[in-house]
Amino acid sequence: MSAALDIPMLDHELADDELQWTKSVYDEFSKVRASYAGRGGDFDPKETLREILGKSEYQLSNPPDLTGPGPWRLGQNRHGRNAAAVFLPKVELHTHIRSRTDQFPMYVIGEAEGFAIDGNGQPILIPVTGGDQFHNNPGAPHAFVPKVGKPTPANWEIAFIAITPRNLKEDTHRVSDEVRAAYKRVVGQDAPLGV
Repeated sequence: MSAALDIPMLDHELADDELQWTKSVYDEFSKVRASYAGRGGDFDPKETLREILGKSEYQLSNPPDLTGPGPWRLGQNRHGRNAAAVFLPKVELHTHIRSRTDQFPMYVIGEAEGFAIDGNGQPILIPVTGGDQFHNNPGAPHAFVPKVGKPTPANWEIAFIAITPRNLKEDTHRVSDEVRAAYKRVVGQDAPLGV
C-alpha cells in the first residue's frame, strides 16, 4: 500500500467524446446482436466486439491490439487515458487506491451485478445493463458478480470497455477484510482473493 502513495492521484471526469465513443461502440454492438435475433447460436459476442473495435471509426491514438482472447489493450484516447476491452469469466474484487476507473459493460453471458460500497459505507449490488457506466472513484472497491440468487451458467462472462488514467498494474490492490466481509453478506459467498 505504501507504494501506492508514491504515485500521483489520478481522478478526472470523462470528456463528452469519451462517453460518445463508448456509446457508439455499444450501440453498434447492440444493432449487430439484434440482427441475429431468432437465428440460433450463430452470434459470437466476442468476435462481434473485435470486428467493431477494429473499424476505422473506433480507432484510438495508438493502434489497437485485438489479438488473442483479451484483454484487448486499445491504446490511448486523445485525452491520454487508456482504453481496453476486458473479458472476465470470474469475479475480480479489488480497488485502485489512486486511480479512477470507468467501466462500460458490453455484454454478459448470463446475468451480472456490480458490487460496490455506497456513500454510507454499505455494500450494494447494482444491476448491470449493457451500455451503462460504472464510475469507480479512487479507492472504491468494485467487482462484477454473477446475479445473486440466480443460477450461474458454466460459461458466465462479462465483457466491458475500461477507461483508465494509467496502467493499473501499479495501482491494483486487495480490498480490506471489512470489504470482504461486506461482500460475503450481500453476495452470499466468500470474496475472491483478488490481486
